[in-house]
Amino acid sequence: MLKKYEASGKYCAAICAAPTAFKQHGIGLGKSLTSYPGMAEKFKGTSYKYVDSEPVVVDGKLVTSRGPGTAYAFGLKLVELLVDKKTSDGIKSAMLVKD
Repeated sequence: MLKKYEASGKYCAAICAAPTAFKQHGIGLGKSLTSYPGMAEKFKGTSYKYVDSEPVVVDGKLVTSRGPGTAYAFGLKLVELLVDKKTSDGIKSAMLVKD
């Protein structure tokens, strides 16, 4: 399914340890991504550009996030990408989510 989504230009998104599935299936090769800090070593020696300084990383249609504490930021980023920023900001405000 991941390969089909990538080939058709759809978003592929994963949070916490799940970005390792991208590595396993060769999704987003050469792109920037992040994951749960304990998974960072799994990306060493690969073509991925690992980012540990951002809670959510978007590179083209690849969207990744670091873990449970970044779930709101991850979800809101997906709303922004799939709907629009105004909707994402409205949800953020209604949920009382702070930057």
